[in-house]
Amino acid sequence: MKRHSLLLVAPRHLEWVEEELPPLRPEEVLVRTAVGSISVGSELPLYRGDVRSGREAGYPRMTGYENVGIVLAHGDDVSSVHPGQRVFASYGHRTHGVLPEGKVVSVPDRVSDQVALLAILSCDVAKGIRKVAPGPEERVLVAGAGAIGLLTVFVLRAYGTGNVDVIEPLADRRVLAAKLGARSAVDPEASVPDGHAVAFECSGRDGAFWLLQRKLGTGGRLCVLSDGNLEPLVLRPEFHEKELSIFASSDGWDYRQHARWYFDVVRDVYTGLEDIFDLHTTVKDLPHIFEAMAQEETRPIKVLIDYEPPARP
Repeated sequence: MKRHSLLLVAPRHLEWVEEELPPLRPEEVLVRTAVGSISVGSELPLYRGDVRSGREAGYPRMTGYENVGIVLAHGDDVSSVHPGQRVFASYGHRTHGVLPEGKVVSVPDRVSDQVALLAILSCDVAKGIRKVAPGPEERVLVAGAGAIGLLTVFVLRAYGTGNVDVIEPLADRRVLAAKLGARSAVDPEASVPDGHAVAFECSGRDGAFWLLQRKLGTGGRLCVLSDGNLEPLVLRPEFHEKELSIFASSDGWDYRQHARWYFDVVRDVYTGLEDIFDLHTTVKDLPHIFEAMAQEETRPIKVLIDYEPPARP
């Protein structure tokens, strides 16, 4: 069987690479991709070649990390999944994935593909929330209503935090933040009350980071969930004057354990999470979508990629 993978061979230069898949090992699972996603905040800087990181971005490199697919086959030692079962995993923009059994998680029948795709990114968000551990009555301020910010609102509310406010410059994203449970969602230029106990930086913008430092109360906790790809984030005088605490969070805490909790929350109810995917495309159009985003012709929150019916990109 042949697999096609989207490889970033240099900044703004994507190529589909074909390879023959080897026979499965006893512990491996073969998955055919049904849907995938572009995580705009992390993938677009890599595509442009301007990612901010302590390590130089090497090329060629694989792209993507969010997949939902159908199990086609598995090795003799695999017992937790079976052919025809829907699973989520992380193997990038590929038509097929070959993974160890422990790296695939079954998706309940009553959870949509879009909601299942968000199991990975919501776990990354949950890790930061668990670190800061806001109480149910504490006031929380979230900067940025992109995918990370919107999932922060959703997970905070699901964890029982009721007082969640959002600052976001784009009106349509403010509407979606309110739909996902934010108590208020306002433009950064609007009047935002002071004295929040907890804040989450989800925008990657230093201006928002400074605003959070100004709005937190004395002893407040600030968690950076954005990965800093856009601008350096600077600690201002308010950080020291108010004796704020800062937390960093990257990647998830336990994807399998989080998935069990997450699927229990989203199963059988309409959550609004599907609306985070505001741009839908097909696997054949992936290179075009990346370039359109790089040229700022489109600014999606998150991109849903349809791989079906199976076809060569």
